[in-house]
Amino acid sequence: MVLAEDVRRPDGALVSPRGTVVTGRHAALFATHRVVTVPVEGPADTEREDAAPPLDPLVLEAARDHVRSRFVHAGPRHPALAELVAVCVPRVARDMVREKTAFPDPPPPPPSLPRPGGTAPDLPAPPSIQDVIASDPALVSLPDVFARICEVLNNPVSTAQEAARVIGMDQSLSARLLRLVNSAFYGFPTKVDTLSRAVTIVGSRQLTTLALGISVVSMFRDLPPGLTDVKSVWKHSVACGLAASALAGCAACAPESGERLFVAGLLHDVGRLVMYRNLPEFSAEALRMARRDKALVRTAELRVFGFDHAALGQALLAEWRFPESLALAVGHHHGPGRQGWVPDTAIVHVADVVVNAMRMGSSGEYYVPPLSPDAFALLGVPAKTLGLVVDKVDRQVEAVLSVFLPDEAHPA
Repeated sequence: MVLAEDVRRPDGALVSPRGTVVTGRHAALFATHRVVTVPVEGPADTEREDAAPPLDPLVLEAARDHVRSRFVHAGPRHPALAELVAVCVPRVARDMVREKTAFPDPPPPPPSLPRPGGTAPDLPAPPSIQDVIASDPALVSLPDVFARICEVLNNPVSTAQEAARVIGMDQSLSARLLRLVNSAFYGFPTKVDTLSRAVTIVGSRQLTTLALGISVVSMFRDLPPGLTDVKSVWKHSVACGLAASALAGCAACAPESGERLFVAGLLHDVGRLVMYRNLPEFSAEALRMARRDKALVRTAELRVFGFDHAALGQALLAEWRFPESLALAVGHHHGPGRQGWVPDTAIVHVADVVVNAMRMGSSGEYYVPPLSPDAFALLGVPAKTLGLVVDKVDRQVEAVLSVFLPDEAHPA
């Protein structure tokens, strides 16, 4: 069956859009949101996952072994990790059958870039975080519209008219923002064709936050060859943003803005993109080290740079005068920082683990990063919720990615 109408929480927040295929997993989602009844109609025309032919047990066992190898750094046994493994195994098995291979997702080869400093055994000292930012004019001399958007967002008394006027100064940004508003991210039944209408429906602060995220993506469309694939990086980032937004909609800690969490997830690895673009040889060394030692890339970053991509991303967003909540969510998505886990950082942390587990693109990491039980507990959701989040991201990711990379991505 499919939903005949949008399903909303008692406070009006969207839980699942009209047309969603209802599976057994949705019962837990609707219960979490205190939804008692839902309107449904007949069987969907699209093929349901549970109607697919059964998989060969030997293929499933091979897929399970492959998934276990990628979860080796994910942390101790936890119901959330068990749910992610349960969701991931059949996905890998189907890939094995479709691609006719026993290795659907092997570790990527080490990068071909030379070592910094040539062949010397000891690496030269890398620059500091502030030196990396200060040395790149593109990072410190932002377009005027970008600075104005930050001013509007940081001003608690800014109006919807001011937000629309500032965003409208950049026609390309306005067009992409409207494409996002009309994408599967929202699933509005009618087209939103003007910025003023978008501000009215979405909200000025929410729309301005989305404008900031879109602006940053355009700065990192080109990366040095031999390190990573740009489309894969942004697919991972968009998926993380969608997962963070979905988690925000059902978390007991209830952040008020799914848009803010989407942008935090979208930009969570922006520090790694700065590393790739500004320090490609050091980045290649970190990737080589991670491949050689079968370690997390973040661990290798700390050894090579003396800092990781999360710290660099937080410093960059602070330099750009992004709202502090966004900068902290980016900077602490691998750990809670001094103040401990707070809703934004916990949500982005869990979202990053989810999309890494599902291999929805990659910014260079092959293994599933550790899941913090404390962060997951703060969300206050059952482990089964993660399977529902994966379903939702699967439905949205290609359409939303096409907003950010219109030339490279095509909706499935």
